[in-house]
Amino acid sequence: MTTIAADPDHAEISAAERWELIERVLGSQEFKRAQRLRELLQYIGTQAVKSGATSIHEQEIGRAVFGRSGDYDTSLDNIVRVNVTELRKRLGHYFEGEGVNEAVLVGIPRGAYIPVFCRRPLENGDEMPGNQSLLDADFALPLAASGIEPEESQATPMGLRKWKSFGKGFWAAAGCAVLLGCCVCVLLWQNRALRAEIHPWQSDPVRQALWVEFLGSNEEVDIVTADTSLALVEDLLKQPVSLDDYLDYKYKNRADLSGLTPEMRDTINMILGRNLGSVGDFQVAERVMQLDAHSTTLKLASARAYTPESIKANNVILIGGPESNPWVNLYKDRMNFYVEYDASLHHTFIVNRAPVAGELSVYELFGEPNRGYSIVAFLPNLSERRYAMIIAGTDSQATLAAGEWVTSSEGLATIRQKAPNGRFPFFEVLLASSKLVGTPLRTEVKAFRIHQR
Repeated sequence: MTTIAADPDHAEISAAERWELIERVLGSQEFKRAQRLRELLQYIGTQAVKSGATSIHEQEIGRAVFGRSGDYDTSLDNIVRVNVTELRKRLGHYFEGEGVNEAVLVGIPRGAYIPVFCRRPLENGDEMPGNQSLLDADFALPLAASGIEPEESQATPMGLRKWKSFGKGFWAAAGCAVLLGCCVCVLLWQNRALRAEIHPWQSDPVRQALWVEFLGSNEEVDIVTADTSLALVEDLLKQPVSLDDYLDYKYKNRADLSGLTPEMRDTINMILGRNLGSVGDFQVAERVMQLDAHSTTLKLASARAYTPESIKANNVILIGGPESNPWVNLYKDRMNFYVEYDASLHHTFIVNRAPVAGELSVYELFGEPNRGYSIVAFLPNLSERRYAMIIAGTDSQATLAAGEWVTSSEGLATIRQKAPNGRFPFFEVLLASSKLVGTPLRTEVKAFRIHQR
């Protein structure tokens, strides 16, 4: 990661140069989908460049950028520190990628909130090549920097002694440079290993290409697990529950339907009084959360407690089929493959809305307890400004198989091959899996669709 240190010649970088750099960074692809980080950089950049501020307080940023009250307790609310840490990483990515040819750099030193500007490091009087790591440049040790200057050889013992002295100094400097280079390599390796441990989704390019859309910004990601209490009631009554009835809690009136025995009413009321979940669904949620275990943006929610405002405003990952997670029905019209449930037959199957050659219109299982079908769909969310993912199967184990597929590099490589460059495409995939004692063993792609972004 690029490290920016204070520049003793800071005054040589004009205010116009500094502000133009801020504007280029704000308009870059690195910051395109990170609205909150853009607002943060614009604010501190304005304070430093246009207002001439020499320091900015955390509470001031919290109030101006994040809408906190003027006297909020920064020891209890770390929103500024979290976002500034993410901003440092984003700036590092920009200057090592899209902004590799920028002549001026900007960074935020640790322990401060005021941006610092400096010239890109020079080597031997020439600008450093764009593909050379700035970290390497920081540790470069030219011979001239060692303070040793060779003298002309003289045919005298003194001249020989001077050359020997120079030789010793040279090899000492060279040894220091090699040792320092080894230390840098070790630090870089440790940094990559630590990043892979903390942010596993960044450990390989295939997973990173997809999951950067959810985890690469500071936007909230809601992981919504299914409500199996609802599915049990639908099974008992052999009637589906619509999303409208679910949101209005009208499904709780099902126990008052005529024709039910007192025992059935008691059973239904007991089930609806609980918010049950599926082990397979929670395992999927766990796999997603393990992609970035230290993220503050991943939020776990149950279908029963979720809200229309959240599904419209946030990135969302819906786990489970429509019988237990009615929120999935909001995306049904946008999908070619979707899970359907026949409450009267207690039967779940996959519908292929527009089959092509070699595909079936319906994928269902009868008398095959060791097989399952599932879908994964990556789509724009309802507002078209965030992202949605649906992970659902014909049973809990099939849903788990889909969750394992979409969080693995091997599974996603099938789709990535269709669009090897640039952003990951929107897609739908139909999967078939085999299982043994409830554990998915093998999952294969039966059909897929790629959508234009």
